[in-house]
Amino acid sequence: MKKIISMLISSVMILSLCGCRGKVEEKPVDITEEVGEDKIINLQMREADTLDPLLTMRKSVRDALLTVYEPLFNIDETFTPVPNLAQSYAFNENATVMTLRVKEGVLWHNGQPFSADDVVYTINRIKENPDSSYYLNLESVDRVEKLSAYEVVFYLKEPDAFLVHSLYFPIMRTDTPVDAMIGTGPFMLKEMDGKSISLVKNGAWHMGKVHSDGVKFVYMRTGAMAQEAFSSGKIHAVTKEILDTENFAIKESHTRHIYPDGLFEFIGFNSKKGIFSDALLRIAASNAIDRAALGNIYGDGIPSGFPVMPGSGAFTPTYEMSEYNLDYAKEVIFSSGWMDLDGNGIIEKIIDNEWTSLSFELLVADTDPLRSAAAEAVKENLHGAGFVVNIRRVDAQTYHERIKEGDYDAFLGAFYCADPYDTSQILASDGNLAFEAFTSSEIDFALSNLFGATTSDKASVAFSKLQALYIAYQPIAGLVFRTTYVVTSPYVEGEVKPYPYSPYANVGLWALSGIDEKEE
Repeated sequence: MKKIISMLISSVMILSLCGCRGKVEEKPVDITEEVGEDKIINLQMREADTLDPLLTMRKSVRDALLTVYEPLFNIDETFTPVPNLAQSYAFNENATVMTLRVKEGVLWHNGQPFSADDVVYTINRIKENPDSSYYLNLESVDRVEKLSAYEVVFYLKEPDAFLVHSLYFPIMRTDTPVDAMIGTGPFMLKEMDGKSISLVKNGAWHMGKVHSDGVKFVYMRTGAMAQEAFSSGKIHAVTKEILDTENFAIKESHTRHIYPDGLFEFIGFNSKKGIFSDALLRIAASNAIDRAALGNIYGDGIPSGFPVMPGSGAFTPTYEMSEYNLDYAKEVIFSSGWMDLDGNGIIEKIIDNEWTSLSFELLVADTDPLRSAAAEAVKENLHGAGFVVNIRRVDAQTYHERIKEGDYDAFLGAFYCADPYDTSQILASDGNLAFEAFTSSEIDFALSNLFGATTSDKASVAFSKLQALYIAYQPIAGLVFRTTYVVTSPYVEGEVKPYPYSPYANVGLWALSGIDEKEE
């Protein structure tokens, strides 16, 4: 299992244009109601690099297109898969084959029926395009085959009982031109004018009634433009990535809807050399960190010592791994022979006939101000346990090169999970993000058992065993899961429920009220 994208320092935008061949008989769903401008929800997006929902590299474009296209499963705030176009699924005994049944009676926006053919087509397109942002979601999939009109069989390269947690990518209709924007979602294409994309509600949406008449995505070249448009009421919702949180004040009349975004912050240890070759010092360092305080630094970050979101549907933690326990950290350090040997205030230990101080360099990339601030807090925390921490800030290229070469004591980094339960890339001997700085056959075996767990009971047992080993070896020190949010204006009513991979997941249930009233 290697579905985790490497440590995130900066985003690289790749412009990808893709056209699909094939003729489609157009039978648009009938729109019977007159659409009034006061019932249109206005949202923002960057100008599209491509309208292909599988190939765009711009997050705001992906978010917008997920109001037109739909996934097999949504992933909710507890990282539990919620069936959307999928109806049910079943694994064989060793989790190497999965049979998925999709919903019947779902229509594409052109009136054609949705079927297993469309799922096979979409998955093959992703697997054939390494530049797709969803490519790693399907890394465990060897091939897919249509079993019947509404059944698809996934043949896997290795056991992957959590495959459904990766099936949140948009499904496209077989051989349909990208610019046609034909999906199954709550909104369908009305027109594009080079400045915006106007969508109207899908009167035949399989999930029920759409509460607003349409959605209009307005192109915003800069965050400042989006902030001004939102402040003046011209657009009705913005995402955190657009806001300049230092200079933009969220009004009391606005509502912030917070949700996890899958980005996990951690400290990576070099367990092959230096002081962190001693597992006890890794354990001590982890216990000396005040994760709750770090959560505040990152802004609503969710403390977590383990690389699975607390409260996740498939994971019930056996041990508390986020508690700040400075006394225990000191006890571990002193019980392993470290002390102030010469009274100079520095904790030391004689190793190979040499005095070695309890000090290390913490490598940090200079590209993220929040991570840099977190490094200072970590330094202060560890100082309280007796560590001497020297923060070394470097550019992104140097950061990656030094980690790859093993030229570090510890580093502060993050990774983004394509599958919220796939911890193998950071913990497995052949895939960890510390570039093989830590290996353990026991953890490898526990990971194998976890991804072969085809029932909730088996998964719970496997998670418990993996967590116990994680605590014993402490290969990394987990810190927090970052969160993000959608801010809505007072005009938006109804339940706004963003999900980790789709901030507008339930936009079909949003509505507008009081739009004719001016904000003060």
